Amino acid sequence: MKAIVINAAPRMEAGNTQMILTPFLVGMRHEGAKIDIALLARKEINRCEGCFTCYAATPGSCIHHDDMEALIDRIRGVDTMILATPVYLDGMTSLAKIFVDRLVAFMDPHFVADKVGVRHPLRWKFPEKLFLVSVCGYPGLHNFDPLLLHMKAIAKNLHTEFCGALLRPGVYSLLLKKKYPDRIREVMDAIRGAGEELVRHGRVSAGTFDAVASDICSDRELIDTANAYWDRELEKSADQPA
Repeated sequence: MKAIVINAAPRMEAGNTQMILTPFLVGMRHEGAKIDIALLARKEINRCEGCFTCYAATPGSCIHHDDMEALIDRIRGVDTMILATPVYLDGMTSLAKIFVDRLVAFMDPHFVADKVGVRHPLRWKFPEKLFLVSVCGYPGLHNFDPLLLHMKAIAKNLHTEFCGALLRPGVYSLLLKKKYPDRIREVMDAIRGAGEELVRHGRVSAGTFDAVASDICSDRELIDTANAYWDRELEKSADQPA
């Protein structure tokens, strides 16, 4: 497998998404995957202007000559694209959305009808599989529902297979390493296993998916842990001179 990982977390390697992404990629590499990583926060990617220049005036070429041009070339050279984004207000980050909007360059402007519905054909071949890695502060997998619905629609319009997701709700519970070392180790082992499964089978099994998302602590303890963290951060800001 040749994959490109689009890390759309604003804090990049310092963010909560990276806690999940790192062991996941370890598992993928263990199975021989060749992985290209793009950190969107370090890229200059301008928003889509909706001008349709890439449709007709300069087919496939945007008015913005920015880092998206090289990214598109990298995407065209792989068979799997992995989008890694935390949940921000029930969806992907703004970095991710701007990136996704610019993928319109892959599309031919004509309309076609197929078994999926009416959509644009592709100008260039898109990776065969699209996968999501995401985390959320709130407990419960239902918090990912809007993002999953969006990803499935993106896959449909880009003529690719949405082959699943790796989702970790209640991400603050991973801060409880001293109290629940065994539970957290099991989750991390499952994350690595998910990376291996994606390479071997093209998707992650239901059992591994559930193990990654499994509860580490009660909702009450998660709330207390998260609130204590933010209380400490607020105390730090209060100590700063005005």
